[in-house]
Amino acid sequence: MSIEVVSPGLQTTIQDNGRYGWRHMGVPQSGAADLFSFGLANFLHGQSYDSSVLECTLSGPRLRFLKSMQILMTGADMQPEINGKQVAMFIPCKVKPGDELTMHACLVGCRSYIAFSEDLVCDAFMGSNSTYLPAKLGGLNGKALESGDVIPTAGDKTNQVRQLKSVADLRQTFSNEWVFMAMPGPEFDLIDEASKTLLFSATYTVSNDSNRMGSRLVGPDLKIKKTDHMISGPLFPGTLQCPTEGSPILLGADAQTLGGYPRLLQIALVDRHLIGQLRPGDRIKFQKISISEAYEQLQQQALLFPFISNI
Repeated sequence: MSIEVVSPGLQTTIQDNGRYGWRHMGVPQSGAADLFSFGLANFLHGQSYDSSVLECTLSGPRLRFLKSMQILMTGADMQPEINGKQVAMFIPCKVKPGDELTMHACLVGCRSYIAFSEDLVCDAFMGSNSTYLPAKLGGLNGKALESGDVIPTAGDKTNQVRQLKSVADLRQTFSNEWVFMAMPGPEFDLIDEASKTLLFSATYTVSNDSNRMGSRLVGPDLKIKKTDHMISGPLFPGTLQCPTEGSPILLGADAQTLGGYPRLLQIALVDRHLIGQLRPGDRIKFQKISISEAYEQLQQQALLFPFISNI
């Protein structure tokens, strides 16, 4: 046994890069809500790109270490402390038996990631350790961490940690104001012309009714043209659905695989990881781009951050 959960934070789960190849069977992708911060944590730590990490939401856990290892934190800054002394994000630090890591609440962004120099031993399901809370699959008994849980680890890889002169260029800048690049979705033409203009000009606010499945947005209603019953179609993280009452829902990592609401937008892959950093009260605008522009943006991102080619 290696890591004891003293207190779990608001919602801390075990996540990896996701559960791929099963959407046709109704199994969501899951995985880290912010795949960029997840991938960065493993990259800086010298771990495999799909190594499991802890995902912390809004406020983080307090962990007690039962053996020596090395850890590293990325994502939203939860002001981590070891034994009451603040430690830096994005830089590996060593812990020994009896040391305690405390993650506090973040002010901007929503999720932090804790990577370890040992593999987390947890419950795999369909090729992934990711926790999918609605069905209680993966992770540690398919649930968010609770006080008293102990997470086993194995296979120390401390000597593989990358020694970088600076990680300043790898850090993301989080905000409470977001602009997401997006392409029109399959049912974009089901809203009237005024709503099309509004969708790419109005500001929407993330409501409290938000989780890993999706974020409900509050703002000007969109007028959907009357149509016959829509046949359910495939959904993906980053799809913007709009129910008939006109309040859009931006789908996240745990999004369902099929839906019958109009799919108005699809967030470009270059920005999709940022959905995982949205918190209630944040404000969103959408910037219209073409598919070719989305490919170009993704290529530029991959050149700057080669580790994202695996996510």
